[in-house]
Amino acid sequence: MAPTAAAAPLTSHDSDEELLLHVAGTVAVLPVAFPAFDEQGTAKQRVTKKRLQQVLSRMSDDIRGDLVDGLAQVRTMLSVRDDEETVVRAFGRAAASSAQVRGLLAVVSAAIATISSRFEPGQRPAAELWLDYARRFAAMPARGREAGAR
Repeated sequence: MAPTAAAAPLTSHDSDEELLLHVAGTVAVLPVAFPAFDEQGTAKQRVTKKRLQQVLSRMSDDIRGDLVDGLAQVRTMLSVRDDEETVVRAFGRAAASSAQVRGLLAVVSAAIATISSRFEPGQRPAAELWLDYARRFAAMPARGREAGAR
């Protein structure tokens, strides 16, 4: 019997972790630097493989299933070589046009939990807030386009 999405491990484990770390690095700095609360270092410095692995180990099967689905969607939208603005715009377009945002929320909530120990994977309010920002950001003209249109 094949594993269900909830029981399935992250596919191509290293590349999925790399992609999650890339997304977390973006969430750490856009729209503004994520607050430190009581943790050491900048938000970007707290985006580490060790912290991500701790987040993944605390994740429920339901959230892990959503994460697997979200990562499949994210892999079609961007790569780890994309800059932060491209990452935000890709998430914003996907969130605005997709009826299925649970996977995107799982990816963003895992990113937020990696950045800050105050958040648990699957906690939706902060992830929803960031996706709302991404939707609005994606609707704005890209940097440099407005100047070149004159």
